[in-house]
Amino acid sequence: MPYNTQSHSDTLRWITAIFIGIPVLACVIAGPRWSGLGLVALAVAIGMWELHGLLFEAPLPWPWRLFSYAAALFFPYLTYRWGVTGLNCALLLSFFSALTLMMVTAPLDREKIARISLLSFAWLYVPYLLSFVLLLWAKPEGRYWVLFLLSVIVAGDSGAYFTGRKMGSRKLYPAVSPKKTVEGALGGLCSSVVAGFVIGLIFLRPFPLSHLLLFSVAAASAGQLGDLVESMIKRNSGKKDSSGLLPGHGGLLDRLDSLLFAFPVLWALLQLSASSGQGGF
Repeated sequence: MPYNTQSHSDTLRWITAIFIGIPVLACVIAGPRWSGLGLVALAVAIGMWELHGLLFEAPLPWPWRLFSYAAALFFPYLTYRWGVTGLNCALLLSFFSALTLMMVTAPLDREKIARISLLSFAWLYVPYLLSFVLLLWAKPEGRYWVLFLLSVIVAGDSGAYFTGRKMGSRKLYPAVSPKKTVEGALGGLCSSVVAGFVIGLIFLRPFPLSHLLLFSVAAASAGQLGDLVESMIKRNSGKKDSSGLLPGHGGLLDRLDSLLFAFPVLWALLQLSASSGQGGF
């Protein structure tokens, strides 16, 4: 019997997803708030390691590498302590500190400006966006909103993957991601809306159904955009995956790409909803 590589890949995907998903769900559903900080900090550290490999052709000198990771970890820590104010302070602190480090080490080296530009992009892309998990978690019913978003994105990714394999024919954006199809994107969007409704009805029942629909569509759309953006970064770097850390999935960023965009979008929508009342925007 011939060896079915696709079946083997699917099995690896499921095993890895279960291995990661169970502890994450346990933290979200029953873990203390500081466990969210631990999860985000771990994801930031791994994500920055992977992004360094995509952005920099040669490894950074160790002082800059250490500085990059330390600055990145300030984002979730300060967000955990002081919310949006802490997040913005972390952004200012990392940028100002990078310029100061350049001034102290090599003030006339033009290449350092390009390095700081890439590091600033990395800080915005990974720790800044991921820290919105903690902002969302801190809200009333926050852990249920985190669960809502995880369900929307996971259902969307799975729906897009299997719908694209079974029915996909029209390419969505071949210049960036040759395997993604229009049919897969629509299948993922439908799966996300169903998952959002189910989780919303169970855990967020007082919230208006019209808002649950809007939030599901917005988060799913942001997630698909985030997926394409990460594919664009990898294609510019000439790599298929962000790393080989997760069997069947690639790297951690390959799993976080959708969430990086979806968490800020959901947080912003909740802010708008709270400022205008639940009845409408």
